[in-house]
Amino acid sequence: MTFRLLDAHVGWDAAESTLAGLDDPAGVRLPRAGADPDGPDRASLLPWFPDRRLAPACSGGWYLATASGLLRRDGCGAGFAPVRSDPVEAVAASGHWVAAIRSDGRVHVWWREGEMLTGVVERAGAALLAVAPGGVILVAGEQGTVLRAYTPVGDAQRAWRTEIEGRLAGLRLGPDRTVWLLGEDDGQLRIWVAERIGARPVRATTAELAAALPPSDLVSAGTDGFCLGRPETLNADAGTDCFDWLGRPLDEPPTSSSGAYARTGRLATTALDSGVSRCRWHRIRIDADLPAGTTVQASVAVTEDDPPAESDWQQAPAGATDVLIDQPPGRYLQLRLALASDGAETPVVRRIRLDFPRRTSADLLPAAFRDDPLADDFAERFLSLFDSTLAEIDRVVERYPALLDGTNVPGELLPWLGGLLGIGFEAGWDADTRRALIAAAPALFRGRGTPAAVREAVRIVFGAEPVIDELAAERSWLRVGTDGALGAGRLFGRSRARVRLGSPLAGSPLNSLGDPYGDPLREHAYRLRVSLPARAGKAALERLVRSQTPAHTVAEVRDGGSGWVVGVRSVVGVDTAFEPLPAAVLGPVAGAEPLRLNRQSVLAGSRRGPCRAMTVGERAVVGVTSVAW
Repeated sequence: MTFRLLDAHVGWDAAESTLAGLDDPAGVRLPRAGADPDGPDRASLLPWFPDRRLAPACSGGWYLATASGLLRRDGCGAGFAPVRSDPVEAVAASGHWVAAIRSDGRVHVWWREGEMLTGVVERAGAALLAVAPGGVILVAGEQGTVLRAYTPVGDAQRAWRTEIEGRLAGLRLGPDRTVWLLGEDDGQLRIWVAERIGARPVRATTAELAAALPPSDLVSAGTDGFCLGRPETLNADAGTDCFDWLGRPLDEPPTSSSGAYARTGRLATTALDSGVSRCRWHRIRIDADLPAGTTVQASVAVTEDDPPAESDWQQAPAGATDVLIDQPPGRYLQLRLALASDGAETPVVRRIRLDFPRRTSADLLPAAFRDDPLADDFAERFLSLFDSTLAEIDRVVERYPALLDGTNVPGELLPWLGGLLGIGFEAGWDADTRRALIAAAPALFRGRGTPAAVREAVRIVFGAEPVIDELAAERSWLRVGTDGALGAGRLFGRSRARVRLGSPLAGSPLNSLGDPYGDPLREHAYRLRVSLPARAGKAALERLVRSQTPAHTVAEVRDGGSGWVVGVRSVVGVDTAFEPLPAAVLGPVAGAEPLRLNRQSVLAGSRRGPCRAMTVGERAVVGVTSVAW
């Protein structure tokens, strides 16, 4: 069986159309009411430009600005909890930085998710704001034509005019300091992008926005509240959680505030050529999304040469998406597609497939069953019902291997695929991290428990290279003194001590029944120490390392602290950092204790003499060439 497709990639072959999206891979739909019927609407841009009272937080969380204070919802799907009691009107966040607009127009900037106030922007007159990953605050005023950049402590950096059409309705900062703007001019929305802060913005498309910024899980927003996508780790069926603008749960989704759509729309194709004389067209399949209150209806007419008369058209039932063509044979087929809506939502038709010529299970029956033309036609139409069901089952079987492709499966299937491979996911891991773990699963299983495999797993999840030590290669065993005599020492571990050598046995012969070179390695084999800086959560790191090591492997996890102790092992980059000494200032210092000579002070650094500074690449001895202050 051959077929003919109608979609944005192949073309809709439209002779006339009042629908929008003929060139959109997402499908054709009813046009929106307003100045830009075929452009993006506010609802479709919500994942990137949410209401100014909402801001996505790290690890899948959200901030909500209310008159009673700033609220936060973590990424595990719980409700909103208070963060600050100060009334705020708008909020923006990036990483650990949070900025909010108060009712008086001032902007407060906090570090560590609202725990520490770092700066206040006075007389900002702010209406919109955005936060860069480094803490830079971008503020737009009521008119939305001038942008101002501030440091995290509230100091002004620069101001410039956006020069976009209309007023500013949305503001975002990308991870590479790109500035994304949403402009609104007489109801028409346009997307703009500037390559850096202060640069002139240029027009951009929704596809470019989606490629540069990951969408949030904000599903809808209205006058009564908003809905957020439920974390897939809590419910494999996904779903949404809805709240009002005070952070209280809602039982029903709020009324959408998006613009209305046209009530009806239609598309009529040109004559579609099968290339077969007296072709028996078989079936129409419509791939469409039909929200509540919307319908789609198809009509077809088949002819050999002449245009069809109005009485020749076969009209499918409203809402039917799989229809058998009951038309006389003919080379050409024309199709009409009618979309209807109550104005709140629109149906979306992604693709239409036309199958020809007619092939059914009736072709396998003996000729005696097909002698009567009327009975033959009924048998073909009757068996088509079962053929379509079996074809769907065959299609599911054919596409099943695609479910094992972690790169392309939907995000809600990743926990199922991880469970199939024996990989447990944390609630805070994003889809990219989960896909990377699934892709690396074969190599991780082959090297399970080895330093290389543990290092790769930690790098994928935490984005940092850990320091991994194998304890078997570091254990110090029996030592010989400087005079050549054996001193007291253990040959093996505490639990397997064979003999202790002391001075009374110095002259006795020794007989070893083991391997003096292999015994230390066997005693402490499969023992690892994994070290990461303090910025990585130790509990999450322990769970990850435990999942990547077999039962006979013991892994110790260490995270960095605020300093290091002489005599205790330390790792540069984990719990040791090389930093410059403070400035040499004597006497009182504002906000600090007075400095004293020979204590927390250096008058002048020198690379000469017995107390020269320590240099990376040269041997340094604590107490000789380096001093711990």
